Amino acid sequence: MLLALSVQAQDADSSAAAASGAAAAQVPAPAPRYAASELERAFGFMDGNRDGKVSRQEASGFRGVAKNFDRADTNQDGFLSREEFDTAMNYVKPK
Repeated sequence: MLLALSVQAQDADSSAAAASGAAAAQVPAPAPRYAASELERAFGFMDGNRDGKVSRQEASGFRGVAKNFDRADTNQDGFLSREEFDTAMNYVKPK
């Protein structure tokens, strides 16, 4: 599951939605790829010091997360919050 982080899919979805214009507004948002309990378990596993965020060092042991860390870290603070992690894993743009 942790290796499934692929921001390329997010970019493709964004481009398709922009191209379809008004039609995209009528299409319901896709269902999340992972259940909240799965994401909570994965995040907790990575958050080694239990501070509620995942550092670049903590993510380094998980290739998919480490590879896309900068894209997932939307506020560029050097950490992944639970919200940033969930958003990246489910390919949903943050609000």
